[in-house]
Amino acid sequence: MHVLRAVAAATSSALRGKDLLLWAAGLTFFSALGLVPLLLLALRGVAVLFGPQLVTDGARTLGGSLPSAHDPTAALVQLAEAATTTSWPLMAAALFPATLYGEGLRRGLVQAAGERVTRWTGWAGRIAFLPVLLLAPLLVALPLSFASTVGSLYEGGGWSTVLGVVLSFHLDMVPICVTVALVFAFVGPVALPVRTLLAAGVGVGAVLTGFLHGFVLFLAIPVDWAIPYGGLAGPGAVAALGLWLFLLHGLLLFGYRITLSTHDVLNT
Repeated sequence: MHVLRAVAAATSSALRGKDLLLWAAGLTFFSALGLVPLLLLALRGVAVLFGPQLVTDGARTLGGSLPSAHDPTAALVQLAEAATTTSWPLMAAALFPATLYGEGLRRGLVQAAGERVTRWTGWAGRIAFLPVLLLAPLLVALPLSFASTVGSLYEGGGWSTVLGVVLSFHLDMVPICVTVALVFAFVGPVALPVRTLLAAGVGVGAVLTGFLHGFVLFLAIPVDWAIPYGGLAGPGAVAALGLWLFLLHGLLLFGYRITLSTHDVLNT
C-alpha cells in the first residue's frame, strides 16, 4: 500500500498544472494523419506474408460480427481491398504519413515525462516508430487469423457471445501489449529496464484492450451520430471515432506517466 500511495503521489505531482487532455488531443491529431496509412502498410504486410485472402476475409468477417447499429463492414472491406490492391509506389508514399503517428507519440510521451519538446522531437519519434511499423504485420495477423472463429461466437448470442468477447480480448491483448511495450521502449524519451517495459506493456495494454472492446458496445448504441452535424453521416462518424481515439490516447499517456512514476518510486 505504501508503494501504491507513493506512485499515486508522484503521478499527481508530475501532472499537477499540466494539461494531459491537451496532449492527448495533439496525439489524436497526429493519429488522424497517420492511422490509415499505418493500417494500409500493416495489412499489405499481412497480405505479403500470409496471402491477401486473410486480409479481405478477416475484414469482412470482423465487420459482419460487430453490432449493426453502426455497421463498419463497408469501411473495413474498403480498407482491406485498398491495402491488397494498391500499387507499391503508392504504398511507399504511405510510409511518410504513417510515421507521423510516431511523431505524435513522441511529442505526447515527452510532455508526459516532463521533458521539453525540441526541434528534433518530431524526427526522433518518426525514426523510433519504424520498429513498430516493421512488426505491425505480425501483430495484426494474429487477430485476423482468428476472425472467423471469434465472429461465429459473436453471432451465436448468449454465452457464445460472452466466450467470443473473452477470446477476442486475449487475442487482441497480445499485439496491443507488445505495441505498448515497443512504443514505451523506442518512442518514449526515458530509457526503462526491460522488466519495467514488460510490466507496463501488460498493464497498460490490458486497459487499452478493454477500452477498445468498449468501443464495440458503443457501436451497439442505436444513436444517430449525424444528429449534431445536420444529418451528415461522414462528419458524425469521424467525430465518434475521433472521440474514442482521444480517450484512448489519454489513457496511453496517463499509463506512461504512471510507469515513469512507478519506476522512480521503486528506484529511490
